[in-house]
Amino acid sequence: MAGARLTGREREDSLPDPGGQSRRPVRAIGLLLLLEVAIIAALGAFEFLRVDWRRVVSAREVPPREVVEVVALVLFAPAVVLTLLAALGFLLLRRRGWLLAAISQGMVVAVCLWLYVEYRPVYVYPIMAYAVLMILYLNVHDVRAVFYPGDREGIRGGPRGMA
Repeated sequence: MAGARLTGREREDSLPDPGGQSRRPVRAIGLLLLLEVAIIAALGAFEFLRVDWRRVVSAREVPPREVVEVVALVLFAPAVVLTLLAALGFLLLRRRGWLLAAISQGMVVAVCLWLYVEYRPVYVYPIMAYAVLMILYLNVHDVRAVFYPGDREGIRGGPRGMA
């Protein structure tokens, strides 16, 4: 009926059903998190293999800068483990996957900022950009609605009855 006002109940029923939300963005985030784990692990392996360990052991001096950077990459280990767990949580549609992903991306950004301040390696820029984009993607309405279906009002931006 044209021009009819909707009551609060009808307005609530007209909201999209979170249970019917597409799971595609959630699966995409899971795959993107797995990609991030693979990239950081490959970067760590590359940096580790780049160092001439025989020269470092025979030098018996202060380790060169490359060794210090490789040791600093160990700081990524907890973030990578959390990211892997978050990716599995997203792929299996577990609610804690979202929280783990948010924490792990914050840890990745923190480690990248520390590495940037101390050593300024080139690889921190794309990793930081990727982590920030993942944080933004985690907060997209479609993703949050899958994990928190009862919180439609908070996600939409206001209490019930407010248009």
